[in-house]
Amino acid sequence: MSFRENSIRGDTKLSHAELPPHRRREERREASHAYKRAEILAASRRVFARDGAKGLTIRAVATEAGYVPGAVYFYFHSKAAILSELAVHELASLTRQLRSTSSRDAAERAAAAAEAFATAHTIFNMDLDQGGVNPGSERMLLGRLISLFQTVSEPLELDGLPPDQAQARALGLSSAAIGLATLARMGKLDKLGVTAASTLREVAHCLKEAPERKEATG
Repeated sequence: MSFRENSIRGDTKLSHAELPPHRRREERREASHAYKRAEILAASRRVFARDGAKGLTIRAVATEAGYVPGAVYFYFHSKAAILSELAVHELASLTRQLRSTSSRDAAERAAAAAEAFATAHTIFNMDLDQGGVNPGSERMLLGRLISLFQTVSEPLELDGLPPDQAQARALGLSSAAIGLATLARMGKLDKLGVTAASTLREVAHCLKEAPERKEATG
């Protein structure tokens, strides 16, 4: 089999200089697209950190990135699309952060999640009901949430439970962490005289030790 046949079949990877002209142009376009998209996301993150969700507008992002608004619309067709993308990145970062912890204790893992949620930004400003987020982005966002919830609940060791009950308990632990993080962000948690760590220890204990329910979860 000739070198050309191997190349066509994909058995040999060509260098950029060896690619046909149309392929080189395509790669340059893709690299330029990825670079500009990343620039716009970085500008969006700065605007969000400085001005909050209300200040995050297409025009503000364009000004921050040094583009005209029409250029931003080429990559993100709405403010909701930008927020969704930022949330996906934030969720992925939170998941990596939690996976890097060595703790196999469910309460400690959940407490770490609560601390991370308390400093999170975009995931608390998402409103998918407003529209402007395409189905692909919604699926990616949901996938990141599921991955995060699974990471939080992993120390509960729920493999022996029916899938619906395991999923409900995993969601329950993450929901408790998010709720406590919300109270902390509002400055209310300290006033209640409890800590996220102590509360989550009780929640995790109940979820881990509770016997399997014989009736279906619904």
